[in-house]
Amino acid sequence: MTEPHDWPLEQPAEGTLRPWYLTATGYLVVLFRDPAEAQRAHRGLIERKVAAEELRLYEAEEILRRVARLQQERSILAKAVAALVADPGAKSRFMDNARTGGSALWLVAPTKDRADQLVVLLADYSYSSLRYYGQEGVSDLQRDAD
Repeated sequence: MTEPHDWPLEQPAEGTLRPWYLTATGYLVVLFRDPAEAQRAHRGLIERKVAAEELRLYEAEEILRRVARLQQERSILAKAVAALVADPGAKSRFMDNARTGGSALWLVAPTKDRADQLVVLLADYSYSSLRYYGQEGVSDLQRDAD
């Protein structure tokens, strides 16, 4: 059994200047427009022997609730830091996906090799974007609209 993970979206914002996306190192975040497809991908990955503890599926309502909580907890200085370091396109994509009812699937990927393995496993699912938060930085893989 793997160790429990400190999912970045679930960490409190109080007492830190770092926004959640700066603490997401070692995660693959996959956005799905269709929540049923996200659930199918979640089940499929578990069937393909990805440990359930290494997956976290967030539905739209939960994402919006957690982001609102983090925003309320954040100090004025932390909000300024977040505004300076945010990738506006990525933030917009993440929030727009949630606002339109989409889901986000988070996967533990401590290395680029593991992230690449997970991307291969995700090939059969219809996701709208994928972002890897690695040790060397952030990389995006977006699918074109159908």
